[in-house]
Amino acid sequence: MKAKDQSEHLRWIIFISVVGVITVAGFFVVYPQKLYKPGEELFDFGYNLGLTGGVMMLLLLLYPLRKRVKFLENLGVLPIWFKWHMVLGILGPLFIIFHSTYHVYIPFIHPQGSMNAAVAMYCMLLVSGSGTFGRFFYTKIHHGLYGRQATVNEIRAELEQTGDVKSVFNFAPHIESTLEEFRARAEKISKETGYGFVNFIKVGFKASSLSRSLSKELREVMEAHARGENFNAQQLAGMDVMYQEYSEKIVLYLRAVRDAAQFHTYERLFSWWHIFHIPLVYMMVFSAIYHVYAVHAY
Repeated sequence: MKAKDQSEHLRWIIFISVVGVITVAGFFVVYPQKLYKPGEELFDFGYNLGLTGGVMMLLLLLYPLRKRVKFLENLGVLPIWFKWHMVLGILGPLFIIFHSTYHVYIPFIHPQGSMNAAVAMYCMLLVSGSGTFGRFFYTKIHHGLYGRQATVNEIRAELEQTGDVKSVFNFAPHIESTLEEFRARAEKISKETGYGFVNFIKVGFKASSLSRSLSKELREVMEAHARGENFNAQQLAGMDVMYQEYSEKIVLYLRAVRDAAQFHTYERLFSWWHIFHIPLVYMMVFSAIYHVYAVHAY
């Protein structure tokens, strides 16, 4: 993973974690309080929380329109739209959860409350959770978190760029041969099984396992070499720097091979997720509209 991708991924994890902590902590503050209710009067505090969250959920629907409606094609940069689509898909539910004061109809557990409000809430949470989950597949077939869709050829090109790993590890022939065997096996799996999930999982586990074992073996080979050559303190310090560099090359190489082998499966998983996600969005919109109507009509 490139430094920019790592930074974006880390920021997203921090954002999700902060929202998660606020959501959990909010239960202990909002659930027992009597300062506000979901919205007994128009535009009171509880009502405004729901209104803000609802507007956010409506705004995130602009992203698919931006992708498909012709006259919106030149309105802003698509990756920025996607970024805000994801952000609103997390913040919107947070506001609506606070709006509900965590009092949602749950059969046999919390039977009080509005059924239509519960349906709208559950649909919204499914959409939000589905979107967060789908983002994982998205990152596997795109460069960067909000970048353009990657192709197998581009991933193969990245793999070739790290191909000098062979010459780098000529002092450790077992590491070199293990890396080449893994690459040959992964390419064979990719070509022969296509979307075989068992081999898909095996490739991932194997890459993770080799990252640890080969890094350990590299350390042992380099330390043995240092002892044989009677390295002084300065040489040992230089060896540590070299170990970090070589260890990183091992990890990058294994990830490139793994990503190339798993690309088609992630592409299929993302396609299936999309089929599941879109109906949930429609359910959320219709249930939310009915909930707003019911609140104002009754």
